[in-house]
Amino acid sequence: MTGRGSLLSLFKKKNDKSEKTSDSNEIDSGLDIHNSHSSGQDKIEASVFSSMEKITISGGRGRAQLIQALKKKDMIENSPTPHSSRQRESENLKLEKNILSNHIYCPPAVYGSKGSLLNLSCNYLDLATEKSNGVYRYEVQFFPSIDSVHLRMKYINEHKNILGETKTFDGTTLYLPILLSNEMTVVNSKTEDVEVQIRILFKKKESLKNCIHLYNILFDRIMRILNYVRFDRKQFDPSRPKMIPLAKLEVWPGYVTAVDEYKGGLMLCCDVSHRVLCQQTVLDMLVDIHQKNASRYQEFIRKALVGNIVLTRYNNRTYKINDICFSQSPKSEFQMKCGTISYMDYYKQYHNIIIKDVNQPLLLSVKKSRTNMEEIINFCLIPELCYLTGLRDEVRSDNKLMREIASFTRVSPSQRLLSLDKFYDNVSKTHAAQEVLNSWGLSLKKKNILTGRQLDPEQIYFAKTAVSAGKSSEFSKYAANNEMLKVVHLTKWMVIHFKNDLRAANKLFDIMIQCCKILGMNVAAPKLISLDHDRIDAYIQALRSNITPETQIVVCICHNSRDDRYSAIKKVCCSEIPIPSQVINSNSLLNESKNRSIVQKIVLQMNCKMGGSLWTVKIPFKNVMICGIDSYHDPSNRSNSVSAFVASMDSSYTQWFSKAVIQTKGEEIVNGLTSSFECALKAYEKRNGCLPGSVIIYRDGIGDGQLNTCVQYEIPQFEVICGGNIKISFIVVQKRINTRIFSEKGNTVENPLPGTIVDKHITRVQMYDFFLVSQMVRQGTVTPTHFIVLRDDSNYGPDIIQKLSYKLCFLYYNWTGTVRIPACCMVSIKY
Repeated sequence: MTGRGSLLSLFKKKNDKSEKTSDSNEIDSGLDIHNSHSSGQDKIEASVFSSMEKITISGGRGRAQLIQALKKKDMIENSPTPHSSRQRESENLKLEKNILSNHIYCPPAVYGSKGSLLNLSCNYLDLATEKSNGVYRYEVQFFPSIDSVHLRMKYINEHKNILGETKTFDGTTLYLPILLSNEMTVVNSKTEDVEVQIRILFKKKESLKNCIHLYNILFDRIMRILNYVRFDRKQFDPSRPKMIPLAKLEVWPGYVTAVDEYKGGLMLCCDVSHRVLCQQTVLDMLVDIHQKNASRYQEFIRKALVGNIVLTRYNNRTYKINDICFSQSPKSEFQMKCGTISYMDYYKQYHNIIIKDVNQPLLLSVKKSRTNMEEIINFCLIPELCYLTGLRDEVRSDNKLMREIASFTRVSPSQRLLSLDKFYDNVSKTHAAQEVLNSWGLSLKKKNILTGRQLDPEQIYFAKTAVSAGKSSEFSKYAANNEMLKVVHLTKWMVIHFKNDLRAANKLFDIMIQCCKILGMNVAAPKLISLDHDRIDAYIQALRSNITPETQIVVCICHNSRDDRYSAIKKVCCSEIPIPSQVINSNSLLNESKNRSIVQKIVLQMNCKMGGSLWTVKIPFKNVMICGIDSYHDPSNRSNSVSAFVASMDSSYTQWFSKAVIQTKGEEIVNGLTSSFECALKAYEKRNGCLPGSVIIYRDGIGDGQLNTCVQYEIPQFEVICGGNIKISFIVVQKRINTRIFSEKGNTVENPLPGTIVDKHITRVQMYDFFLVSQMVRQGTVTPTHFIVLRDDSNYGPDIIQKLSYKLCFLYYNWTGTVRIPACCMVSIKY
C-alpha cells in the first residue's frame, strides 16, 4: 500500500497524556488597555541586563547557549522537590501556560466576541466516521518465526475471509477497519514442509488524531482512481488541459486536499489548484540558449534551469533540477541491480522510448530517501523527456500573457464552490472511490456553513487629521492629500543621472515641489550629478565620490531597467557607504499621464527611508515591543538561508530595528534569535529610557510540522534573555494555506470584507488559532491568513490579539491599504 511505511511509523509514536491547566484571570477584551509595567521597572531592567551579561551571545552561538539553558532547566525539573516547593508550584499553577501533550499552547478561552456576526461558507467537506468502524491495531506473531517480510504478507493475505480485503500490514503491526471477535485470533498457513501458526493479538483502537495520515493516504488513492496526477501535494487532471498556443503553455486544473481534525469535527479541505506546463522540452530550451549565447552556454543554462521543477510525462512525476551534468550524456552508464546500463538502453528497454539526441547533457535531481532521510538519491534526467513547470521570468514579465494565464487560474468564489461541488459529485458517483471510503467506515457530507465576525473599520491617523479606512480598508486618496505623520525635510540630497536624462531629473524636482506642499515636506534643490556614460562603474564612482556625512538620501535615475546595475547601486548604499537610496527609471518620470502619482509614491518612500512616518492606527499599548521574524531560502538552493528579525522602537509602531542572521541552506528555524533580540532590547532601552514590559512576536514562515520545534527551540531563545521579567506573546503567521472563506449574500457568493474573523468550526482542535481576512480582493478569491498563538504570558485574550493583528496590517508603508500579514512580518520579508 502506498504510504504504508509513513503511516505505520506515525502510529508507532507514543502519545503523551494531555496536561491542561486553566487560567481564571481575565482582562478586558477590548484593545484599549494600557499594559503598563512602570512599577518595579528598574528591577526588571537590572534583572534582564544581568541575564544578558551572564551569556555571551553571537550570531553563531545561539544554539549552544540555548542547549545549555535547556539542560539546566531539565536538571531543575528532574531534581527532587521539597514539600514547600511543591506548595509554591501548586499556588502558581494558574499562572503557568497551558501546554498540551504536543507542546502547543491552548488556554480555555480561544474564541473572540468583538464585531458583528456574519454568515459565511468555506471550502471544507465533513468526513463522517461510523461509530462501529475505526482503525484497530494488532500485533502479529509467526510460529515458527518468519524472517521474510514478503512471506509474512503472503501468509496474512491468505486469510481475507477473516481479516477482510482492507488492511495495512508492515510485517509486525496490522491495522484493520474492523474489530475481530476475539482478543487473540489464531490462524494457520501451510507451506510445503511446515505449518505456520499466526497469532493476531488486539492492542488498541487508534485515536482519531493518529488516523489523519491514513485518511490522507486514502484520498490520494481516490484521486488516482479519478485519474488525477500527483504533483508534490496536489492532484491535477491531465485530460482537461487549457491550452495557450502562442506561449506554448498549457494549464492543468486540479485540487489540493487535506484531511484534519477541526473544532467542527473531522473534515476535508479541498481547494482548486492549477499547474502551468511548458509544451517545449528542456532540450528545446537548451538549443535556444546555445544559439543565443554559445560562448557562455553552460553559465546561462544553469541560471535558467537550476531550481526549476520539471515533469517527465512517461511517468508523470516531477523533479527539482539541482545541477546540469555537462560531463554526462544519454550514452553514459549507471548501476542497476542487474548490472550497468546506458540511459539510452534503459529508456528503450523499460519505457520503449528512443532517445534522439545522444549528446545532450543530463539534468541532476537530488532527493532524500523516504525510508532513510540521511540517504541521498541522485536522478539523472534526459532533457529531451523533461518539460518545465511553473512560470519562467520571461513569462512573468509579459503582462498580456500573464492576463491570459490569470483567466484560467484566477478563480472567483462562486467558481470555487462549483468546483467543490463537482469534486463531491465525482467522489460520490464513482463506485471505486466510494468503496475506498466505505471500507474504512468513512463518508463525505456537504456542509460548509460557518459563522464569522466583522471587525469595525479602522481610523487612519495622519499628522493633522484622522480618516476612516472604510469597509474596503483602502485610503490611497487620503495618503496623497494629507500631511505625513512624521516629516523629514529634504535639505541635503543629490540626484545622479545619465546626461541624456536631464529632463527626467528636472521633471522629478518640479513635481516634488508640487506634491510636497500637500504632504508637509520642505524640499531644497538637489545636487545634480550628470554622468557621461550609462555604465555601472560610472554610477559606483559617482556614489563613492559625492556622498558625504551630511547627505540625507541619494536618488539614481537610470535610463533603463537592469538588475545588475540596481544590485550594484544598492550594495554600495547598503553595505559600503550606508545611506538611504532611491532608484528610478527615467521612462516613468517622462510619462505625463502617470508621473505625478509616481512621484507622490516616491516622496512617501523617501520620507520613510529617511526615518519619517506616513500614518498610523491607534494601538493603545504602553511599553510593548512588537517583533517580526521570517526566513529567506535561495530557490536554487545554492546559497545560505537568511533570517530577518525586526522590532518596533516607538509607541506608534512606525519605527523598526532590524537585524539579519545567516543560516545554513534551507534552515527555517532561526538559531540566532538571542543575539538579535538582545540588540533590539538595547536599542529600545536607549530610545525609550526603559525596557519593554512585554513583547509580542509574529513569526512568519512556520508550517504545521514545525510548530513543536518552534515551541521547543525558538521561544526558549527569548526566555534566555527575558529571564521571566519580560512577558512573551508568540504568534505564528501562516499565509500559504488552502482555506478559503466566502461571504453569501442571497444567491450570490462574494469575497468577505477586510476585518473578517473566523475562530470556530474550521480552526484546529486543541489549538489557539484564528483566520483573518485583511485585504480587499476584487479579482479571484481572497486568501485568509492563519494565526496560531503559541504563547501569551500577558493574557491578552483572543479579542485583543485578533484586533491587533488586523491593525498591524495597515502599517506597511509600501501600500496605502492593508496587506495580508502584519507589517512587522512584511518588513522582515523585505529586509
